[in-house]
Amino acid sequence: MKAPQDHFPYPRDPRSQPLDPGLPDGGYVYVRDATGVIRCLPDGPHLHPMVLGGGASALYVGDLTLRGAKVFDVTNLSGTFQFDDEAGLRDVAIQIRRQGLALELGAVRFFPPDGSSPVILRPA
Repeated sequence: MKAPQDHFPYPRDPRSQPLDPGLPDGGYVYVRDATGVIRCLPDGPHLHPMVLGGGASALYVGDLTLRGAKVFDVTNLSGTFQFDDEAGLRDVAIQIRRQGLALELGAVRFFPPDGSSPVILRPA
């Protein structure tokens, strides 16, 4: 679990919902909550702390792109949380499948904290 770097207790955005195959195509910010469920909001600036609200800690966060109930891109990008472990992103990919969505080959991209090129991960 990791707390947001911005500790302000933002309210939960009313659009926050579990990742689901029925969501419209587009870009999303996601947060994996303490129970392991991935919740998301349509992408926008500084939204990660509002997915759960209240300054809540998260198991992992990043962004993803959906097209036709399939995840075409999932990353660890977040300025508020800055997760930097590959294993956590692999776990997110596994949970995405548990929540009913498929992953496009090469969709899981880990951005190292040193700013080097992203690494394509193969989820288990």
